[in-house]
Amino acid sequence: MKMLSTFLYHLRQGIVGIFRNGIMSITSSLVLISCMIIVGTFYMIIDNIDRNLKSIDDINIITIYLSDDLTDEQIDKIEADIKALQQELNTIKSYQRFSKADNLRRYKERAGADAEFLEQYTDENNPLPNSFEIRFTSFSDPNFKMEDIYALKNRLDQIENIESKDIKENLTLYSKVTSVNNTLTIIAIWMMLILLLVSIFIIYITIKLGMHSRRHEITFMRYVGATKSFIRTPFIIEGIIIGLFSAGLSVLAEYYIYTYLIMDILTDKALVGAETSSLITFAPFGDYIKLLAIAFVGLGLFAGIVASSLSIKKYLKA
Repeated sequence: MKMLSTFLYHLRQGIVGIFRNGIMSITSSLVLISCMIIVGTFYMIIDNIDRNLKSIDDINIITIYLSDDLTDEQIDKIEADIKALQQELNTIKSYQRFSKADNLRRYKERAGADAEFLEQYTDENNPLPNSFEIRFTSFSDPNFKMEDIYALKNRLDQIENIESKDIKENLTLYSKVTSVNNTLTIIAIWMMLILLLVSIFIIYITIKLGMHSRRHEITFMRYVGATKSFIRTPFIIEGIIIGLFSAGLSVLAEYYIYTYLIMDILTDKALVGAETSSLITFAPFGDYIKLLAIAFVGLGLFAGIVASSLSIKKYLKA
């Protein structure tokens, strides 16, 4: 019973401390919310970029088209060279060999309802070449380096009976997307660190003001034998409440921003065009809410506890 009453006293004092310095408490929450929203938004954008890349079949594929003049033995030799290259380099995840008939069948499947004009082509008059498709590591791989992919292309170009003009790839696009993804990640990390430090500083100032206004009370409590933990707890609770309150509002704000701003704007056909809009897909907010809630609560608790602990340290020195 005594523990419960002590906890309720600490909780009440923590809430009183928040309202005692209302403006600073609101400022602390707003800065912390901004930090969480920026980090959460960048994370969801980066994750959606990654998901859309994975949904594009040929974004990390190098296709090699072979001349019709090559014999089966020469094509077998090319496959053996590619296999040897795969064993030598860790950039090749897999490769596939497609015959002329395979490529015609695949082309018809991709054409779908528009494949009627392809019915005139058979194995006898098939205009498509033999080919190899080489899938290389994606930028999500921890060992990914764009220069290794360009080196892979150069090595493929050196294989006998493969012409440079017959190697088709999206390395320029892939490089740009990788660069954008990495840049967004770096920006998000730096903004998170800066805003987190600002949040800790403002919470620190807020609680320090409360400590200053109660300095005589704290001194008296020390004289009558109150422990440091008894004096410290209400201020730590104050920081925790600010952190948890900020986390809750951040999740709600993130839902609105993601659902009604990012998704609506980037999928608005009137703004981006019907063709572009059809290529953009977004994961539902439900896929992120659990992770965001855990991350925001952790971030809020960290900022609140660290800031409150630093601000009361001076007043609890023996």
